[in-house]
Amino acid sequence: MRKHIGFKLMGLALIVIGFAACDTASQDVEPIISPENYPLATITSASGSTDIQEGDTLTYIIATNKMIDRAITFTPVVTGGTAGEADFIAAPAVLQPYSREAKLYIIATEDNIPEQSETVNVRISIESIAERYLVNPNTVLPSASLTIENKNDPTLLTIMFSWPTDDDMDIVTWSDTEDYPLTEWGAGGATSSNPEFDTAIWLSDPVGTYYVNIMDWDAGIDFDYTFTLGYPDGSVQVIEGTFTGTDKSGYTNDQWTAWGGSYDSYRILKVENDGTQFTVTVL
Repeated sequence: MRKHIGFKLMGLALIVIGFAACDTASQDVEPIISPENYPLATITSASGSTDIQEGDTLTYIIATNKMIDRAITFTPVVTGGTAGEADFIAAPAVLQPYSREAKLYIIATEDNIPEQSETVNVRISIESIAERYLVNPNTVLPSASLTIENKNDPTLLTIMFSWPTDDDMDIVTWSDTEDYPLTEWGAGGATSSNPEFDTAIWLSDPVGTYYVNIMDWDAGIDFDYTFTLGYPDGSVQVIEGTFTGTDKSGYTNDQWTAWGGSYDSYRILKVENDGTQFTVTVL
């Protein structure tokens, strides 16, 4: 009797397994939720260029092929480059619900400092993990290496003077033109700052020769200096040298009297202005 019951139980088990196998085989494997119908985002530069000049704005257009009811934030992530935080502004862009376009702006700040072109490497990202899964996985989030080009005042010569010591050094400019022979011209570079800046020599000034002089206030030291010149066309020239304050016999000393006294100033640079451009040489 027990033998017959055992066979019946085995037969019932086989029948149950057979039904389960048939049911499993008839089911197709599908994802619970497919992202294929999610909006596809396309990100492009409005200008098609990766170059930007100081004071200008580079615009990225973020467009989707369909709307959704959630906001998505696209963030410019800086991954490298030579530019500092003060050289540009890059803010996130929000694609609003039920919208198909947003704009992301990268602004190159204009600092009026003559400098070589700088770079910034940017990757546009969706930083929120939850928002990242709201777009089609085929969305390409681009990276770019941007070049920030220097911009100078187009009407004048921008002169930046720097040195590595804590001593107070200054620069002044002189005119030695036919209209103004050896005349004090500009003292914008005579402050307590390092670097010092002078913008006194304009293209509209009388044509002829101008000088850039160092005032070391009898510090009695030799020191290295750097002149960074910003020309009206945006180009930059860097001039490096050593001022021999321990022996100034090799310099032409022009006495600066515009402040009421008489102060030593030593010629370092010669500037030729022909009314359309400047040519600068070291004396």
